[in-house]
Amino acid sequence: MRAFLCLVLLSATGAMAASSPLLGVDYSEWLTLNATLITTDSSGALYIASAPPGGWSNYVTKLSSDGKTILWQHQFGFWVVAMAVDPSGGVYVIPMSMPGDTSIYVAKLSADGTGIAWETPVGFIAPSALGGQRPPVIAADSQGRAYVAASNDAANDQANVVRLSADGTAVDYTTQVKGAVAAISVDHSGAAFVAGFSVSQNDVKSFLARVAPDGTSGFYSTLPSQFISPGSVAFNANGDAVVFGAGVLQRVDSTGAVTFSTTVQGGLSFGLDPAGTAYITESTYQHFPVKNSIGTCGWDATSLGLTALASDGSVLQTTYLPGGQFSPFNPLTATGPNSTVYVVATADNGYAPTQAGPFPAGGSGSTFLLRLSPKASAPVLPLTCMVNGASLAVGAIAPGEIVTLFGAGLGPQQGVQPQATAHSPYPTQAAGVEVTFDGRSAPLLWVQDSQINVVAPWSLTPGQNTQVCASYNNAPTNCLTWPVVQSAPAVFTVDGSSAAAQNQDGTMNSADNPAPLGSIITIWATGLGPITPPQADGTLVELPLPQNVLPVVVRAWWCFPFSCSTFPIYEVTYAGPAPSLVAGASQINFKVVGFPGLNTVMLPSTQSPDFGIYVAAH
Repeated sequence: MRAFLCLVLLSATGAMAASSPLLGVDYSEWLTLNATLITTDSSGALYIASAPPGGWSNYVTKLSSDGKTILWQHQFGFWVVAMAVDPSGGVYVIPMSMPGDTSIYVAKLSADGTGIAWETPVGFIAPSALGGQRPPVIAADSQGRAYVAASNDAANDQANVVRLSADGTAVDYTTQVKGAVAAISVDHSGAAFVAGFSVSQNDVKSFLARVAPDGTSGFYSTLPSQFISPGSVAFNANGDAVVFGAGVLQRVDSTGAVTFSTTVQGGLSFGLDPAGTAYITESTYQHFPVKNSIGTCGWDATSLGLTALASDGSVLQTTYLPGGQFSPFNPLTATGPNSTVYVVATADNGYAPTQAGPFPAGGSGSTFLLRLSPKASAPVLPLTCMVNGASLAVGAIAPGEIVTLFGAGLGPQQGVQPQATAHSPYPTQAAGVEVTFDGRSAPLLWVQDSQINVVAPWSLTPGQNTQVCASYNNAPTNCLTWPVVQSAPAVFTVDGSSAAAQNQDGTMNSADNPAPLGSIITIWATGLGPITPPQADGTLVELPLPQNVLPVVVRAWWCFPFSCSTFPIYEVTYAGPAPSLVAGASQINFKVVGFPGLNTVMLPSTQSPDFGIYVAAH
């Protein structure tokens, strides 16, 4: 079972494309607007649609590319449900229609943002605030023509695609595509690309449809089934369409064939530069594999990350975004000239702006604007994150907890697994690697360039912070300041959800080998708090076994749509230090009952993340 404590090196996200400069921060500043959409024009000016609390967008703000000047701000007399900006800075919006309206309208702002240049109906049923249709989407081309797509029935079975003339006085064409639309974009030739989904006999399929510049139908491609929610369409230098949604990125050629597909775990928003480099912001609730990070993860909240993928799918950079955290407000991403990247994100407790912008200062939970661009000398942090070694979740750590450090340049390219015996504890130095907590060297379980598994010293003091540093061949990294708590329980899993569990007969628990009802099942955990008598750092636990100080409870629970309920507690037959494993690893034996729910290990005032076990039906 010792293999569970020496976690395998997590898969790399792709081959590095080292020839491209890394992104670095140009500036960050508070953006105390309830932003709902951002986009840029060819000059790099940023356009921000924002809304009052609880409402749809009704403001558009034009911000200079350096973030220092509000060039204009326009408040509409209606709610805005969609916005597009053409390369010259023309702004087009679609108002929210009220019950009884019979047409979707498009309005174009005047060049100085002070008024409406024109407003034109596009001639089909408007989505009402009370209706069941999908919201309309809009795009604009370099000639100032607006393209609108929206469902034309409440069932979302068919959508209209309309192009308006540049002066807004005429409809150039109207055509239809099958399904509900979610995104639209237009390429350099004036061809419109519409992404969405269709439902047939409870089978949901995503699609990408091309409408030729003259309004005639082009290809209609069904995208792979796992790609359920396309939300963005953009184009690379070759004219290929790049579609993104639900963390899946796909490239579609001129014939409608998918030529490339990849998934970015937790992907939220997307931008594409003219070179075809894709930038995807993502939630990093659990391990976020980093390559050349410009920020560290946050211990007290879900961090926010950014992945840059070259057109061939190779990873240019994966990084934490300094000061950003995931929240119900999804981050917004846009690209500008020269591969600049704009991100609007929610600030964590440690966010510090690099410049004072034109907007008032905010606090944790407020939004901020970050601009990045390729920099030949972008500073990179070697040590980027510390997580629980079992759950790989970010959080405060406990004395004796097995933790994992992530980063780059932390150790040798080929991983090294130190050894221990009953008479020789795990070493505090291995393959030139050393990790210290407040200057105290800690036992090493695995060392490698991007990952170190280490046991936090038992001498750490709950309620205080600890400074964690690493060095490789005597070259020190940056250090992380991390809070310490009495316990931080987590169960080792085989796939992030199912426990690495052993059945009573000694076989591994799995879907094909479930535990019989009434039998004893064994799981392993870490972070369960102090043990008595105390054990030296890095030693293997031997007989007579020490005991856990804190009581351990294992129980099942189940989340319904609106609430979570706990169910009877399992009968725990043993919960304490794991024999022959490093002090800090715990073993829990409990009797299996036939409840098909999730499970958690509960300690006073805290509990582990969910885990599952496989139980036989009879």
